[in-house]
Amino acid sequence: MEELRGKISLIAPNSYIAELAEKVCKGYEDIVRIYEGNLEEGLRIAKRVLSEGCRVIISRGGTAQIIEKELEVTVVPIPITFSDLASTLAKIKEKDVDVGVIGYKNLIQEIEEVDNLMGYRIYFSEIQSREEIEERIIELYKRFGIKTFLGGNKVVRAAEALGLKGILLGSGKGAIKKAILEGMRIARIIYELDKERMQLKTIAEYSNEGIILMDEQDKVKYVSPAAVRILGISYDEIIGENIFKYVKHTMNIYDSIKKKMETRAEYDQINNTKVIFNYVPLYMDHKMIGSLLSFEDVSKIEELEKKIRKEIYSKGYVAKYSFSDMLTNNRKMMGIIEMAKKIAKVDTTVLITGESGTGKELMAQSIHNESLRRNGPFIAVNCASLPQSLLESELFGYADGAFTGAKKGGKPGLFELAHTGTIFLDEIADIPLDLQAHLLRVIQEKEISRIGDDKVIPVNIRIIAATNKDLMKYVQEGKFREDLYYRLNVINIKMPPLRERKEDIPLLVNHFISRFCAKYGLSHKRVTPGAMATFSEYTWPGNIRELQNVIERLVLTVDGELISEDHLIEILKIEQYNQNIEQYSTIDKINNHFLRDPDLEEGVLDKMQKEYIVKVLREVNGNKKKAAKILGISTTTLWRKIKQLNINL
Repeated sequence: MEELRGKISLIAPNSYIAELAEKVCKGYEDIVRIYEGNLEEGLRIAKRVLSEGCRVIISRGGTAQIIEKELEVTVVPIPITFSDLASTLAKIKEKDVDVGVIGYKNLIQEIEEVDNLMGYRIYFSEIQSREEIEERIIELYKRFGIKTFLGGNKVVRAAEALGLKGILLGSGKGAIKKAILEGMRIARIIYELDKERMQLKTIAEYSNEGIILMDEQDKVKYVSPAAVRILGISYDEIIGENIFKYVKHTMNIYDSIKKKMETRAEYDQINNTKVIFNYVPLYMDHKMIGSLLSFEDVSKIEELEKKIRKEIYSKGYVAKYSFSDMLTNNRKMMGIIEMAKKIAKVDTTVLITGESGTGKELMAQSIHNESLRRNGPFIAVNCASLPQSLLESELFGYADGAFTGAKKGGKPGLFELAHTGTIFLDEIADIPLDLQAHLLRVIQEKEISRIGDDKVIPVNIRIIAATNKDLMKYVQEGKFREDLYYRLNVINIKMPPLRERKEDIPLLVNHFISRFCAKYGLSHKRVTPGAMATFSEYTWPGNIRELQNVIERLVLTVDGELISEDHLIEILKIEQYNQNIEQYSTIDKINNHFLRDPDLEEGVLDKMQKEYIVKVLREVNGNKKKAAKILGISTTTLWRKIKQLNINL
């Protein structure tokens, strides 16, 4: 009830009704406030209480009628019930007499609706103002000889002044209570409507959209601040005016309104502002009751999009490396870098090929940071690392409810997130054939569709792809689309393996030693000439990535300042073992392969098994059941191996 406090006022036309109302309103004093005032005095009171927040007024007879006529407020009239009329007529002592009822229209109508008038002949005379009361009394007296008149205070006083009988037509407690309950019901409805109206108004007021609500004759009923700004007019100027006055020079808005044709996300121009607009006719019970026009400044949409892209950029979709990070003394590599710098300025697709570890992603990031897209996102996707079932949804995103388990509201794909920037598709040879067709369409049309959605989303992206496979061979074997190959292979950058740029090895060795010593807070280490010769003679099948990993291990494991040839040989032997292990997926395969090797030193097999088991356990966060499944052994056998090989968990 708190929301109804002060929202209902009962304006009694006389003291009798005021006193009855006070008795009826016991317990509701905070909700229903009672005032006494007849006709013009009642109107003055009504104006005051409305200014104080009242929303419903309860009154009777002429006072109720004049308030309803003069003010925009809901008026609940106190009715004349049969009981009230009977009580009033009972005050007439004579039987079979004629009675005159003088009053405003609402009072006359209420009495006329009472079925049983208790045998009295009642003559009604409707008035428009109190100045007519005396004239109507005289008229009824002369025409019908009526000497008894019913009505309000003014009627009673006027009749008595003429020597006739006047009886106050009162309302009982029941009628007043009925009016109060009705007033409370209406006030509660108004409160809920006001609340909804305020919520909708707040949405409109704080929206970037221009919103215009029109009636069925296209006259403006509401216009939002954004619409006022775009139209270049004032609020008061447009309210009540026909909308065509303000959209007559538009290309599409005028036609949509004229034809009453629902329109969604259509382009137009209002004054000098480019907008995207929507127009919706409003119907109720198959009858048009108005329409809604909304439009948004295209520049605001672009600004919001930039803000979203900036937020995405801040989440880590950033290229960290540039051409200055590509260290080389090799003339061939220098030529490749110079060519790549030129390509970076041209917004075209690039295919980077080369063995694993040659720096393909480093090259892709450098191209992005040298390009005009440097302020946009850089998103790297390893096409081989994602399961085929997930790759499509990751790349293209999905709509709400596209499949079981889909995130509510859908999810943008990586192509969407890369908008205005670069997407780097590593291991492109591993992308499934059906997705290759989608990728080809993205390159050609510059647009994507989320899974489960028929809406097309334009994307402005640069694609850089990379592979360590022979893509042309894949094309010949039917594993890769020929048309996609040529679309990707517009510019080809072939990264040379480390064994072909041996003069870079000393440079890279010293660079990585400095980096890892600084990273782990260790004193600087140096490489002996013998160790550096070994570094240069080794073939580095894992290329720069392998060299980097070896140096990190040396920095962490070698005591003292010098890294010797022996340190390096020991590490390289372990690395070779690890590479061999990677070729096999179970303990049995390791055993079956290496037990056939007659040159295998004693204890090396146990060492390899131990390292492999530790590696698998780390990958599964120590979960023995998962590790045993990957190793191809039972959980019991795994526990035995852990104990036998002295593995510390």
